[in-house]
Amino acid sequence: MQLLFLYGRKLLTVSFSIITFAGIKNDIMKKIILGIFVITAITTASAQTHKNDWMVGGSFRLNTAKNATEISFAPNAGLFVIDNLAIGGNLSIAHAKEGDIKSTGFAVGPFVRYYFTTDNQPVRPIIHSSFNFMSTKTTVGSTDSKNNGTNFFIGGGAAIFISDNVSIDGLMGYERTKYKDFDGTGGFSFNIGFQVYLLKGQVDKVRGK
Repeated sequence: MQLLFLYGRKLLTVSFSIITFAGIKNDIMKKIILGIFVITAITTASAQTHKNDWMVGGSFRLNTAKNATEISFAPNAGLFVIDNLAIGGNLSIAHAKEGDIKSTGFAVGPFVRYYFTTDNQPVRPIIHSSFNFMSTKTTVGSTDSKNNGTNFFIGGGAAIFISDNVSIDGLMGYERTKYKDFDGTGGFSFNIGFQVYLLKGQVDKVRGK
């Protein structure tokens, strides 16, 4: 998901993802990350996506460059209302600083996700859609400006299960962001995150049932 911070008539974009290769300059780190994906792709595991099970996860991003820092955290939680179909909510918080410009963004909204194939598949195709209401605050020196907008994403990808209850997810698709008094922007989006799957019985024990 993206938050577009406002500075005058300029939009500063922050994208939520756990890893983006564009921000990794070290070739060794790239090889390590690619190796992790190879290992997880061949790992045989299963997961629970049955009715009344839960999924909890999200993504984290930290990006530093000369005179610029960006950090974002985007947790989510969902309930499987039927087998393989989860409905839940997103919460996203981001902060960015570029020179003397500081921006903070907040977003919240629903999502829906469907898992294909069965539990014994280590890699499961998924389709995912989300809609978020956003609010941003930008500070330049002693001057503050605020704006509200919406963000929409629809796409697909795969959940790679590295254990019975944990997956690393890759999603790609179309994303559009629109702020009040600004033209909307849309295009291709790619994100990586993770999910932890909780069985209904595990959740009931935590709740004391």
